[in-house]
Amino acid sequence: MSKQRLQNAGAIIIAIGFLLFASGCKQPERVQTGVDAYSSFVSADGNISFPADFPNGYVFIGSWAVNGSAGVAEIHAVYTRPVDVSNFNETGKFLDGAVLLKEVSAVLGSAHTTGNASWAEEKKTWFLMIKDSKQRFQPNPLWGDGWGWAQFDPATKKQISTNYKTDCLGCHVPAKHSDWVYTYAYPALGPKGQATVPKDAVKGDHAKDKPDHASAVTGQGAGNNVAAGKLAFGINCAACHSVTSEGTGIGPSLKGVVGRKAGKLPGYAYSPAMSNSGIVWTTENLDKHLEKPKELIPGNRMGNVFPTGVQDPKKRQDILAYLQTLK
Repeated sequence: MSKQRLQNAGAIIIAIGFLLFASGCKQPERVQTGVDAYSSFVSADGNISFPADFPNGYVFIGSWAVNGSAGVAEIHAVYTRPVDVSNFNETGKFLDGAVLLKEVSAVLGSAHTTGNASWAEEKKTWFLMIKDSKQRFQPNPLWGDGWGWAQFDPATKKQISTNYKTDCLGCHVPAKHSDWVYTYAYPALGPKGQATVPKDAVKGDHAKDKPDHASAVTGQGAGNNVAAGKLAFGINCAACHSVTSEGTGIGPSLKGVVGRKAGKLPGYAYSPAMSNSGIVWTTENLDKHLEKPKELIPGNRMGNVFPTGVQDPKKRQDILAYLQTLK
């Protein structure tokens, strides 16, 4: 064998040896940000299950204290993955494959040396969003507007949403301009997340000192006032409900709602709970539904989307006065 052939054979042996050695070594894990990063809990056709590894691999980014009639009613703690935080801090947006998980807890409270305090108790539900920039799962009704959407039963962690437009999107309408996410509530997202802080946001416990918005604008006291009711409707209801005949969307149109049978407006896909309720929307029933959306018709979608309702009885009467003008 010539000297050149010996050199070539030696090089080949060295290369083969290196490949064999490399194949026996554990390769460093690659941080995934695309569809593969969540493929363990999203099926090929887009059905979403609860992430089996949660909370492992997730970081806390912020929380909400949701008020009820007697103080804090729920605590919403939000988590994502470290890579999603890093990507948002760098780019100012959630990249394809980003995962957001919100854990909703009931609340206990009592007086402490530092004042009245509330803390999370049992889990009530979880909500999950998965960024999908490539529209992979059309026409699956859990996917749309750039995200996959899911809600999970607190006992079984079974996915219970059926359509993201009716079950999930309503709460996110005010955040449409920031990709449907209230990024300003999550300090871990840094300055880019804080860019959308509402202009009227204030520090501290301001609810007792803040004037009634409807009264301040109209110059009249609340209670059976159509002008104040129209304003209160815009603040509390207009994100989901229109007042025109063609306006079914996240919620059904409320034109002509007073005196209408619940769940029977043509062209809107009601929940079974609503369509089978047998309720007629008298002003009395509307008032009860606005006050406690989960109770009059258990299992209706509004109970999930707007669980705290409108607690001020005068504002409810104003809204009802306005609804009665929508013939």
